[in-house]
Amino acid sequence: MFKPALFLFVFICMLVPSTSWSHQFYFALAEIEYNEMAQSFEGSVVATAHDLELTLMNSYGLQTKLEKVTPKSSEVKIIERYLNQFLTLRYGCALDSNAIDAYCTADWSIESFQILKNGTIELYFSAPAKTIYTLVQVDFRFLMESFPDQQNKLTFIYREVRKTQSFTKTQSQHYFALKP
Repeated sequence: MFKPALFLFVFICMLVPSTSWSHQFYFALAEIEYNEMAQSFEGSVVATAHDLELTLMNSYGLQTKLEKVTPKSSEVKIIERYLNQFLTLRYGCALDSNAIDAYCTADWSIESFQILKNGTIELYFSAPAKTIYTLVQVDFRFLMESFPDQQNKLTFIYREVRKTQSFTKTQSQHYFALKP
């Protein structure tokens, strides 16, 4: 009678620490700058690598661990597609004149990425943008569909002015005013 109780106690003691291995906080940090000389948006996102990997494997067709993906491999298109879906940037643009006559959406291309020893992944990306006007609208739902408690921060830089906004599942869109 004593041995099954001891076994149950040991089993519960082993189970409790294993539940603490998962983290309670989910985050992604991004920075996007408009480079007037290159006429492009340039940015980076830092997120937990295993969270992104789990999301891409479960719902987006990634079949290789992120640590085995190289910047030139075909799996980068999956990451790029995900980035374009969950980090959208819309801005006033000019198609036929020097005045705003349309709204354009940044089409991100991943330039490079790295997985750091602390368990995060840094994605570096860019998108051409000949001219931009008025407000920039950003929707930053990165990893929020998989992790509802995800909290993201994004810093937008335009002409050396930095503005930072926080994004949550209930407030995933913000506007950044551009000052001449």
